[in-house]
Amino acid sequence: MTTGLDVTVLRSGAVLVSAALAAALWLAAPGGRIGAALATLWNAVGLAGVNAVAVAAGWWSFGTEGLMWAGVPIDVIFGWAVLWGAVPVLLARWVNPVVSVAVLIACDVLAMGSLEPLVRLRTDWAYGEALAVAVCLVPGVVLGWSTARGRNLWCRVTLQVVLFGAILLFAIPATTFALTGSSWSDVDVGGLADSVLLQAGAVVVVIALRAVADFAHHGGTPFPWDPPPQLVTGGPYAFVANPMQLAAVLILLVGAGVLNSAGLVMAAGVGVVFSAGIASWYERDQLLGRFGDEWIAYRASVHDWLARWRPYPNRAQARIYVAVSCDPCSEVAGWLQRRHPVALAIEPAEKHAEDLRRVRYESDVVVLQGTRAIGAALEHISLGWAVVGWLMRAPVLAWFVQLLADAVGAGPRALNR
Repeated sequence: MTTGLDVTVLRSGAVLVSAALAAALWLAAPGGRIGAALATLWNAVGLAGVNAVAVAAGWWSFGTEGLMWAGVPIDVIFGWAVLWGAVPVLLARWVNPVVSVAVLIACDVLAMGSLEPLVRLRTDWAYGEALAVAVCLVPGVVLGWSTARGRNLWCRVTLQVVLFGAILLFAIPATTFALTGSSWSDVDVGGLADSVLLQAGAVVVVIALRAVADFAHHGGTPFPWDPPPQLVTGGPYAFVANPMQLAAVLILLVGAGVLNSAGLVMAAGVGVVFSAGIASWYERDQLLGRFGDEWIAYRASVHDWLARWRPYPNRAQARIYVAVSCDPCSEVAGWLQRRHPVALAIEPAEKHAEDLRRVRYESDVVVLQGTRAIGAALEHISLGWAVVGWLMRAPVLAWFVQLLADAVGAGPRALNR
């Protein structure tokens, strides 16, 4: 069964109906706008990828031309993203998102078969539908609803990291390929130079994730309209004022080198211009209004693109507790002390209120033990040691470093008070 409508009408309707419905809800539910924007962005990136996979796998195809990418009409994906992203999040003021998701799935299943000639389904198209729901609809609504309600902090931080990572590693390269007439199949990665670039990129990713985690520890996310309530001056922010923007530019440059793409160099340049212009102006206006003299003092010492070697000193004092009665531990304490750490007090573990069995680091937002504690202490020394410390605390790698330390005799031990 089909609607009998012309493909042009169907294509226009897929965009205009969704946009009109979202616009009405946008005016009626202003409190959900930030979440709606994030949910739409998530679905736009996700649906582009899922539909490209579906077309390549033969689950369905699009019977139209013009403004296409990988056989997928971009405007139809935008309308689909608005319907799956903005609409259920804005509608959450009146309708439970679970109900909205169920209705959208039912409508999609019923409507997909009637959209020919715009969409031509194959017998196994349900696989693509299930993939789209799992990858796009459900996580997008979770991200948008959590952001709009200010809930599930670590969940929305994680989803934002996935989203912005997908934009950097998939959406922007795919766009540059489309504009330059190349494709992923033209990529040939290998050799020493690519290996060095990829390892350097991995270090940049670790630093970016550390900055994201510091935002989360202070109650906020990387999204400019969902920030932490406090001014973050620790971690990578103790050395450079915009570590996430700087990391994004460096990742694009690494990608340009690995993929041999001049388009990614141009994208990195656009990122610098945007960060130095619009983003910098917006942040300056917002942060000055929120933090006043505290922000002025911070920005007088910490710059956007040129990192400090020593960390910013006017930050909350942290403490590391190291046992005096343990010879290897006391050597660690002496090594730290000789390097004159900034905003870090080195205390005897024997005087702590608890019976500590490992080195312990305590700040205003985190408590860490073992090699993670030492890694956190390193960021109080210099930029070089801070990078080492962030690598020591990286997911998976932190577990391996602690395991290795325990294996060579740095495991937990009882204190002699």
